[in-house]
Amino acid sequence: MIGVHGYCVCHAARTPIRLMPERTSRCAGHFTLSSGLGALAKSWERMKRHDHYLTIDILRIFAAILVLLNHFATFGWETASVVEGDQVAFGFLSAFAGLGAVGVEIFFVISGFVIAMSASGDGGLSQALRFTRIRAIRILPALWLSALVSLIARACYGEDLTLLLMDFCRSVILSPKGPYIDGVVWSLVVEAIFYFLVAIAILSKFRLSLYDLAKVIGFSSTVYVLIFSGLHLAPHFAKSDEWISILSRFQFKALLLQHGVFFAVGMILFSIKADREKHGRREWKLVLLSVFSAMGMVEIFMSVERPNEYKIIAIVIWVMCMCAMAAGIRYADLVGSYLEKHKAIIIYLGGLSYPIYLNHYSVGMIIVWAVCSSGLPAGIAFVLSASIVLGLSMGVMWLERKIQTAVKSWFPNPSRKGVKLAV
Repeated sequence: MIGVHGYCVCHAARTPIRLMPERTSRCAGHFTLSSGLGALAKSWERMKRHDHYLTIDILRIFAAILVLLNHFATFGWETASVVEGDQVAFGFLSAFAGLGAVGVEIFFVISGFVIAMSASGDGGLSQALRFTRIRAIRILPALWLSALVSLIARACYGEDLTLLLMDFCRSVILSPKGPYIDGVVWSLVVEAIFYFLVAIAILSKFRLSLYDLAKVIGFSSTVYVLIFSGLHLAPHFAKSDEWISILSRFQFKALLLQHGVFFAVGMILFSIKADREKHGRREWKLVLLSVFSAMGMVEIFMSVERPNEYKIIAIVIWVMCMCAMAAGIRYADLVGSYLEKHKAIIIYLGGLSYPIYLNHYSVGMIIVWAVCSSGLPAGIAFVLSASIVLGLSMGVMWLERKIQTAVKSWFPNPSRKGVKLAV
């Protein structure tokens, strides 16, 4: 759920820094040397601010695996559909059904942090357009490729082509109204709306800070979560089921009300990191981080449709991932040095999480049905099905990067001038 993806989108200035030689006096030489060192220090700070966090890559692939197991636990062997009981292809995965959906909430927190980091530079129209372009290049190629794969797979399975084409069109434009060609596209619609709000913050002439945006998103979502959980936990009354049904509609997801606290947690994590680098005060941000994290735990408890022990396990998984993320951000240099030998594969797996997320559901459902139809034992069928999804995802990622490289070459490297956006 996503990330959901690609967070090293800003780069330090590439212009070399020249230290001017002494010309007329020691004083002049000292002045120019100091200026050069000052510029070097600023360049170093920019590079530090846009570090690549290996911990986030690890969490992304972990979240993608959780979501994959969550869905594979419900796929049928007789038909390409979501089933229950004896019709499930891989009964040994039953513990992950519902529980693995917490991977989406992990993706949303990562997205909040990553997008806040990528949007924390300059403000103004040009930078808002630049942010939008970078997000589009990062998200759309894999989405379009995966949507095409889903269209072909579902058409070959025998579904109505006219309806599939309509679902495909809604998916490639991230329409807020479904149905979609793949069931996971809803989360990308939520992500796109979050990107839109961040772009507004970048564009804002009255300097709406990312921290203020995080508070708006977080508090709005907190109100929703409290009302929704209150309706579930309060004694039953005449219209309680009707209100719960209304609040469960997709519109409340699209408005960031159901999952907004997760984006807010990620954004505030970045804001706390920025304050620490500036030696700023962050007590109130820690309070908000605690409040929104608590609301996130409530949302997870309400959304996991399993007995309470599964709900608690899902919350524990999410909390552990958040602690790992915070520690990985705080001690990024230590983690980077410790994992230096494995950096390339970790970054690759982090990038692969997005294609896996996009290709494991509708296509994976058909793959599981096709593999199980051959009569293979369940364990072997699972390994083979997951391997096919992995291979397909690797192919999509390879082609995605080719497209991204080609599209990026159409645009010059933009300057980062403009008003500094408040964090």
